[in-house]
Amino acid sequence: MTQTALSQTTLQNHIKQDIHACTQLLQLLDEEREALKSRDLDKLETIIQNKAANLQHLEQSAHQRTNWVAQQGKTDAKPETLWVALIRNIQPGIEQDWDEFKQLLQQCQEQNEINGKLLARNQQVFSRLLSIVRGQDEQASVYTPKGSRGTGYQAHKLGEA
Repeated sequence: MTQTALSQTTLQNHIKQDIHACTQLLQLLDEEREALKSRDLDKLETIIQNKAANLQHLEQSAHQRTNWVAQQGKTDAKPETLWVALIRNIQPGIEQDWDEFKQLLQQCQEQNEINGKLLARNQQVFSRLLSIVRGQDEQASVYTPKGSRGTGYQAHKLGEA
């Protein structure tokens, strides 16, 4: 995003684009959760690329807002407070759109945390399965070549059984 002067139209377009990016991101996070559940790696790769594009847009947008706030020359308050005061001065009605954007952004953060936990759980399961296959799991009970049960360190790798 290039640095532009802040007018009513620019402000309205800026916030509408951010709302659109958050809405798309929420959709992608839902798709990502389903792909994680089904372990669809091809779909995950596509989703991650699309998420990256939306996140890049939101990052550039935040940078642009920071520049607009900095142009005001006021440093006596938090940037969020200065931003809200700025949008009130330029276009008071747009504050509802700003609140909608903040709510969507919060939902994105919550969904991303859920997906992160799901991903961590999948990694734990995969790691445990891999250690069982390698014969490195102390607690896993596997059969030895002689047919008796043993733990991972006492038994041979499944590839050698």
